[in-house]
Amino acid sequence: MASQAFTEENLRALLLAVGADPGIGSADYGRSFTDLDLDSLARTEIATRIQDRYGVDVEPQLEADSTPEGLRALVNDLAAANA
Repeated sequence: MASQAFTEENLRALLLAVGADPGIGSADYGRSFTDLDLDSLARTEIATRIQDRYGVDVEPQLEADSTPEGLRALVNDLAAANA
């Protein structure tokens, strides 16, 4: 399990890796995954990558109306709880 924090930079890289618009930035992180055109397949890929890198399972809580900023907080909270 990694102890590294899930930063805004990590979040942006992850979103880009799963097909987010290249112009995405911090102003967009409060928008839902649906609003960002990231479908269930993209969310599953996000959850898998987070599990692999941070050792936490976010898939059960990652829904269409979830936001990237909420995801970042969730990952950091779960990682801290598992440390």
